[in-house]
Amino acid sequence: MNFDKLQEQWNNSNESNIQLPTKLDKIKEAHTPIDEVRKNMRREFFTQAVCLIILGFSPVIFNFPPQLTTAFIFTYGLAVAFTVYYFYKFFKFYKHSYDLSFDSRKNLLWFYYELKLNIELYKALTYILFFIGFGFGVMAYMILKNTGVSVKDADFLILFENKMILIVTIIIIMALSFAGAEYWPEYYYGKNLKKVKSILDQLDEEN
Repeated sequence: MNFDKLQEQWNNSNESNIQLPTKLDKIKEAHTPIDEVRKNMRREFFTQAVCLIILGFSPVIFNFPPQLTTAFIFTYGLAVAFTVYYFYKFFKFYKHSYDLSFDSRKNLLWFYYELKLNIELYKALTYILFFIGFGFGVMAYMILKNTGVSVKDADFLILFENKMILIVTIIIIMALSFAGAEYWPEYYYGKNLKKVKSILDQLDEEN
């Protein structure tokens, strides 16, 4: 390589013609959605943990009869088990994201696919929790019917003596569960996932 010629070209170049590396700028740009995802993950972890703890006190809050409390403990245990598994995957992704330096396309690509996987896990967990809750509702009905316990002995069931209220409640719960599974993760994490994907696409175009 002719270093003298290279130096001469450098000295003769106008500052306005010197271009900063756009690849570096795009990688730096990716840090914003990544930081946003981390912040959302921290917030959601504590929110879900608090909600799960409060849910555990349902038998006391709603005055469950003894027969129903046993069924609740079983279904609550299932819900906790699935949620803890999700939290474990969730935490591993969160922690590992701090172990990487996002100064390369390879690391950005890892973050993109891991976030995409966690969004799918989030959706799956929401559906699982819905079916666990639905299963508890069916068990509650069967237990109260077969043991002869009056709905008046369970404060939270008094409203459901009206079949119309029961049907409307089930429809609302199903709609909220579907929205929680499909739309909430996309709203909360999907926009940042798309930003990272856009940056990856731009880096691919430059290569």
